[in-house]
Amino acid sequence: MKQLSDLKPILTQAGIKPSQQRLAVVSFLANNLIHPTVDEIYSGLLPEYPTMSRTTVYNTVRLLEEADRLEALTLDGDSTRYDFNTSPHSHFFCTRCHRVTDLPMPPVPEAPGGFEVQAVQLCYKGICPQCAAGKNQTIN
Repeated sequence: MKQLSDLKPILTQAGIKPSQQRLAVVSFLANNLIHPTVDEIYSGLLPEYPTMSRTTVYNTVRLLEEADRLEALTLDGDSTRYDFNTSPHSHFFCTRCHRVTDLPMPPVPEAPGGFEVQAVQLCYKGICPQCAAGKNQTIN
């Protein structure tokens, strides 16, 4: 588990003034690699930080995304999820339980002449092994 003091450089190197609440958001993201939404981050932090607002969470993830320290994912069309792992990888989105799993990135074809690729997002959608085996309950 990554400690708040270990995560402070993530904010400072991104040019973001560290506050206790911003550090809590970074800690939640670093220690919960579940590709959470802003609401999931907020709900997860609220018991320990009762004065935190959704706006603080939203602004923190926006600043981290702008600094390329966080990747925003829109996988189901309903909500944006956030991925703290910014190394190249793809995702699997289970259409039953809505869990997101990191997968290795397959070889990406070279862009045709004249195109400059700035980002690649690859997401597989289907049924995860746990749902296929009947071990997960559907989240609606």
